[in-house]
Amino acid sequence: NPKNGAVLWTYSNWSCWIPSSPAYDAGQNKLLIVGGYNAGAAMIQIEKSGDKFNVKELYKTQDFGEHTKPPLFHNGYFYAQFSNNERRDGLVCMSEDGKVMWKTMRNPSFDKGSMILADGLILATDGRQTLHLIEPDPAGFKPLASAEILGTGTNWSPLALVDGKLLIRDQGKLLCVKVAR
Repeated sequence: NPKNGAVLWTYSNWSCWIPSSPAYDAGQNKLLIVGGYNAGAAMIQIEKSGDKFNVKELYKTQDFGEHTKPPLFHNGYFYAQFSNNERRDGLVCMSEDGKVMWKTMRNPSFDKGSMILADGLILATDGRQTLHLIEPDPAGFKPLASAEILGTGTNWSPLALVDGKLLIRDQGKLLCVKVAR
């Protein structure tokens, strides 16, 4: 409670030893909690009954997670880069009810890069050099275009898009790239 600091509800049936990605508001009082290091994901729903709150676990899965950022949500499906030190699932699509639809694995490899949803399309870095334009589709991975625009090393930084200009950076430089249809 922001007025007095009282805890209104808790959920402790999921654990991630380095929780670097925030919980995602999935609508309808649902939260998707994701993590790397094999923490997977959990979907919970918070319900209010009178003055009390109840937490209901809808599902847990080891087949979906995110190491550094929250997933994207589009038309009832979540998209996340689920690669970390232990696994290389790449870009993963999961339905709202927890069914994994597909994984790119290493073809192409997505390794802790950043993603943003713009005009119904996903702009995603692969964590290294490449920027991808992807049509989000639960039927399968649908790449539209890609370009190697970054240097070597990692690029885990968030993307920012304003007026068709994408701000993207790696460990050595910051770029402003014009993106348009």
